[in-house]
Amino acid sequence: MLNFARGRSQPRPTRSMPLSGMEYPDPKRKSNFVGKILMAATLTALCIIMLKQSPNFNTLSRFSEHEEGVTHVLVTGGAGYIGSHAALRLLKESYRVTIVDNLSRGNIGAVKVLQKLFPEPGQLQFVYADLGDAKAVNKIFSENAFDAVMHFAAVAYVGESTLDPLKYYHNITSNTLVILESMAAHDVRTLIYSSTCATYGEPEKMPITEETPQVPINPYGKAKKMAEDIILDYSKNSDMAVMILRS
Repeated sequence: MLNFARGRSQPRPTRSMPLSGMEYPDPKRKSNFVGKILMAATLTALCIIMLKQSPNFNTLSRFSEHEEGVTHVLVTGGAGYIGSHAALRLLKESYRVTIVDNLSRGNIGAVKVLQKLFPEPGQLQFVYADLGDAKAVNKIFSENAFDAVMHFAAVAYVGESTLDPLKYYHNITSNTLVILESMAAHDVRTLIYSSTCATYGEPEKMPITEETPQVPINPYGKAKKMAEDIILDYSKNSDMAVMILRS
């Protein structure tokens, strides 16, 4: 005869029994969860209090204020060859310099050399950013008191421009427009723009002069020429002082 009865030595498993298809949460778990939230909130509040008590918490950066006798220059593409040498010369002449570069073509090593040469606070800062990000650029202008801009940042290969022209129109022309809009919004009135002799195309006479017609023949030169036209058009109806370099 088979015995189907459960032996008393076998413990009966304990299971939560749902009532009408509903399960009720364990009150212990709920209290633990609330406790963790309260602990996190308390630690956050303590961190904020400690930061506010720090002597440097409410101290404005030297880069965020205009200082009499000090000219603050934004150097875009300052990690590149030309941009880093321009930054070096500015720093030697006691200018305050902010380098903005996304390091797609620049070299962070050049920035580190400059930082070692000019370690004093308020002389040099590096900001990693892409000029194609208008919000990021506007934020940089909002947090810094610039007196002038030297705009070197750009891709610069004629052959590549013929293979990927949209990249060049975006990187050169559109990004220059972003810089100009931020300068206008924050009342920065001096711009030195690094253009290129590629805007002249194939000139009929040499040497090239300021009167030589600009007839670019590739997307790189055309993108630079467009950027020049935008800058000059804007400067005609504003107080902006502009210098355009072509080499």
